[in-house]
Amino acid sequence: MARLSSPPMDLLALRSFHEVCRHGSISGAAHALGYTQSALSRQITGLEASLGATLLTRHARGVRPTPAGEVLREHAAAILARAERAEEEVRAAEHDPAAVVRVGAIPTAAATLLPDTLTAFAAGRPTVRVTFAEDFSSRLIPRLLDGEFDLTVVTDYPPGLPTHAGLSLRHVLDDELYAVLPTAHPFAHRDTLDLAELAEQTWVEDYAGAAAVLTGACARAGFTPRIGLECGGWLGKQAFVAAGFGVMLAPGLLLRALRADLAVCRLTDPPCRSVYAALRRRPDRSPMSTDAVDGFVAALVATAERQPTRGHRRDPID
Repeated sequence: MARLSSPPMDLLALRSFHEVCRHGSISGAAHALGYTQSALSRQITGLEASLGATLLTRHARGVRPTPAGEVLREHAAAILARAERAEEEVRAAEHDPAAVVRVGAIPTAAATLLPDTLTAFAAGRPTVRVTFAEDFSSRLIPRLLDGEFDLTVVTDYPPGLPTHAGLSLRHVLDDELYAVLPTAHPFAHRDTLDLAELAEQTWVEDYAGAAAVLTGACARAGFTPRIGLECGGWLGKQAFVAAGFGVMLAPGLLLRALRADLAVCRLTDPPCRSVYAALRRRPDRSPMSTDAVDGFVAALVATAERQPTRGHRRDPID
């Protein structure tokens, strides 16, 4: 009988390794998992010892998987997704026959679109449990393909959405961007603005994709925006604008959730982003879960139809 030459892989260590690869650093993964760096490093060292291979190599900005680590990373994503799904379906079979729909979404979709969608969805499927996690589109798509989510709500903000054989995109809505100003701003009373009128303003932005949209729109209007503040989230951006430190662009999906001490102006030639539901072409789900996911996507599209800022619908992209 063949004998194992090393102990089997520990799922906990495998999850830690997967997070290190996803964050590109041991410190970032440790923070996300709630571990100390030393504890996480010990898990990785133990995993390397059990496999007899070096899995990570250091570089100036963190770590990256070695060729052996890249092989394990691909397997780890599938193993962890199957393990998580197995736990959910075992619990469901024992205690609750309901399906679970795991949704990842851009932060602005969580402001109104997803709560409204869940309201409509739950009315017809009250026993289905839905979980949500926020992230940027560029990180949501890999997590979807790794099996962490059943669907993701993403946008084509730069750098755009990838073309992948395992990915299917369903257009949900076109989301117009608006100028948002402090209420004391001289233009705060205006219903409509030309973007060129804001050429001398200081702008508040949060990340490279949004800044690229702003820069591109301003270039078409004939000027280069002066980004004076970089802030990592919508709460902070709103606070700085409300305090008079600059102006910003905000998508229509966020308007109902904006602070009351901000003024919103429509732009005469507004930039626009498209929002999609992204799904895996060959989902690893039970028939019950597949039906629930399809139902959630249908509720999402129907809810988007009722959004006051929605644009023209497009055909699905396959």
